Order: sequence, then C-alpha cells, then structure tokens
Amino acid sequence: MKQKMRIKLSVNSEKCRKKAMQVAVVADGVTSVAMEGEFQDELVVVGDGVDTASLIMALRKKACHVTLETLEEVKKPQVEEKSVTPHCCIAQCPVVSNEQPRPEFYRIVHDSYGPTTGCLVM
Repeated sequence: MKQKMRIKLSVNSEKCRKKAMQVAVVADGVTSVAMEGEFQDELVVVGDGVDTASLIMALRKKACHVTLETLEEVKKPQVEEKSVTPHCCIAQCPVVSNEQPRPEFYRIVHDSYGPTTGCLVM
C-alpha cells in the first residue's frame, strides 16, 4: 500500500529543510521526497510501507518540530477499457494473404501490321 504524507515543518529555515529531507530520504520504504507549499515548509513523502510514527519521531529528533498534516493512500490510476471501432469497413481494407504471388507469363505477339512499325503487344 503506497502512502503519501504531507508533513508541516515548524521552522522555516534552509537548515531545517535540508536536515528534514536527509532524514526522510533514508527512511525505510520511502520512494520520493519533495518540498512543497508557498514557503517550501511542507515535506511530501511518498513510499510503500513507511512507518509514519517512526518518521515523525526521527524528524522531530534530528531536524525540527514537525506536524503530520495529511496521510493518504495513493491509488493507481485505473485505465478504462474502450472498445476500438475499426477505421474502415471490410470492403476498404486491403486483403492480407500469406500466399506467395504467382508469376504471370505473357506471350509476345507481333503486330499484324508487320515489323516496320516496331509495335509489340504484350
């Protein structure tokens, strides 16, 4: 079960943000960490099987005071199955055949006007 946590940092300083990111990144099960919010004071952690309580305690101990704002399950987007309508009807579609084309033989017939015209009919 993938989870998304939004954690509010109480101290808005570069040092606190950097330390909070370092602590969150090494936590078990974390797949992504990002800073969000108007003042970059919210830490968004996404992971699979992350122990939320342990992460919050580690952040409070090593970075600064934090508060868990939201904890939600990330659901995979469901792909709708659509029936595909053919773009052409059977009469318009080319016929696909696995047969090898047969060679066609033609017999050359001389023109009845004689060899002076040089016209050959195939």
